[in-house]
Amino acid sequence: MTRRLRSLAIPSFLLLCLLAGGSSSQGALANAGLQLVALLVLAWAAVAPRPEPLAKPARLVLVLAIASVVLVVLQLVPLPPGIWSSLPGRERVVDGYEMLGYPLPWLPLSLSPYQTLASSYSLLPPLGVLAGIVVLRAHRESWLAGAVILGAMASVFLGALQVASGGQAGWTYLYEITNTGAVGFFANRNHMASLLLAAIPFSAAVFASGHPRIKGRGSGFATIALGGGGFVLLIVGLLLNRSLAALALAVPVIAFSAVILPAGWRLRRALLPLALLALAAAVVAMSTSWVRSLSQTDIGAFTSRAEMWENTSGAIAATFPFGTGLGTFSQVYASSENPANVAPTYINHAHNDYLELLLETGAPGLILILLFLAWWAWAALRVWRSPSSTSFARAATVASAAILAHSIVDFPLRTAAIAALLAACVGTMAQPPRERRSERAKHVDIA
Repeated sequence: MTRRLRSLAIPSFLLLCLLAGGSSSQGALANAGLQLVALLVLAWAAVAPRPEPLAKPARLVLVLAIASVVLVVLQLVPLPPGIWSSLPGRERVVDGYEMLGYPLPWLPLSLSPYQTLASSYSLLPPLGVLAGIVVLRAHRESWLAGAVILGAMASVFLGALQVASGGQAGWTYLYEITNTGAVGFFANRNHMASLLLAAIPFSAAVFASGHPRIKGRGSGFATIALGGGGFVLLIVGLLLNRSLAALALAVPVIAFSAVILPAGWRLRRALLPLALLALAAAVVAMSTSWVRSLSQTDIGAFTSRAEMWENTSGAIAATFPFGTGLGTFSQVYASSENPANVAPTYINHAHNDYLELLLETGAPGLILILLFLAWWAWAALRVWRSPSSTSFARAATVASAAILAHSIVDFPLRTAAIAALLAACVGTMAQPPRERRSERAKHVDIA
């Protein structure tokens, strides 16, 4: 395999995830295909020679990834009746066996082990992308950014067709159960919005990479056109999409992206505090007042996010600290609802990835989440403080921050598309690729 083809491997896989992994519960064949490709990438990473040791950030994030897999495996290990029956939240299971007159069998921590096993397969695409970047280095930063932008632009074009059809043209929608309007290659408009938000800083990075102040020669007109044109198209896509959370996050994302541009470096001291303030304001706005009166354009008028979070928090308290098992949210949530408030709607996710993971994984999951967020903050600070960091690495910090913030009010990480995108951002932050180190001397220091 030539070096160029090798460098195309992970960007191509990422683009495939963005186009085919737009639903967490539909598109079983497409998701299975992505998982098979991810298995091949992981096998490649396992047998490939290591010409040089991994950087410390890469080693740490791989440890966290392996710990996550171990946690899921432990949830599937059968336990003797005397142990699992004494765990919080297992009372109804015990009552069921007693009513039937059956002896208590050996059961795992997961309340639905088959669902946990099925959900564990969804970890494969992001793990494959992460391993491809930090272990195989089968990518180029610019090509990863190009894959993100191309995937986002394709979603915008398809979303425009969906809007033009008035939501009536079934052939433009990939999934049977879907929002109407501009959803692109996704089933949920908010998940498309996550992709658009993440693509904005990468378009700024592509624009910056073609600027004379960066290249030192020529103007890279095609690169500048792709970055600038992509940015304009992404803004149009956000307006078509009309996700409330995305519109709230767009201001800080654009502000941070402006810092990546060469023209914005002189304004860094003014832009960074304003961007941080805008991000904090967006997070507060998303998690408080506006979620109390949810519109039908998000998930329906029957149940608000605030009510779902309250019910989920109650289920967490009833099953903490061991959790209920990965992928068990819908079953546990249905059993914990107040019968007097049940409506003819199906709640399949908490619309808050952190609460949902806390319910499913308990205290071990909480520890992993906190460790990952601490790693992310350390890695992001490292990227922004290093004069040798590229615009793509800085874009990865902004894009991942947008996804993590959006996960407070939705479940974008439950799709292979956004999970793989976050993994690409994390990998870029964790392991500087060869091209960055080999080309440092060619770049003008603008930090």
